[in-house]
Amino acid sequence: MSDNQAVIRRMFEDVINEGRLELVDVLFDPAFTSETPQGILDRDAFRQYVKDWRVGFSDVHCHVGDFVEEGDSIAWSVRAKGTHDGEFMGIPATGRTVEFDSLNIAVMRNGRGYRHKVVMDTGAMLAQLGLVPDQGRGEGQEA
Repeated sequence: MSDNQAVIRRMFEDVINEGRLELVDVLFDPAFTSETPQGILDRDAFRQYVKDWRVGFSDVHCHVGDFVEEGDSIAWSVRAKGTHDGEFMGIPATGRTVEFDSLNIAVMRNGRGYRHKVVMDTGAMLAQLGLVPDQGRGEGQEA
């Protein structure tokens, strides 16, 4: 496992899965930005993003894999799963479990996350929450 892969794994295992938000300043460059479905986030906004996910899905778990790396650029997949047991993005808890995929691309700088972009299957998540019709996507099916 490369150093960059180890940093990415810590971002998901420690920061997102365990909620260790104090590690954001260790693992993310001071000029870090993340492009998400909710907008472009700096380190402080990313901390809030993780808090919001952990409030909405207190058992959230992200499994990281499928790394592709060249120099300081790295891409990976994430399989996220959690129970919607709290408010999330203004949506009251549904009690439903979601499981969906995302693809991530990043540039690392000095061993820390510098630029990040995530493309999430939000359609699958919203369908699993019962908020939009299921368009035939199910667990493990491609969009």
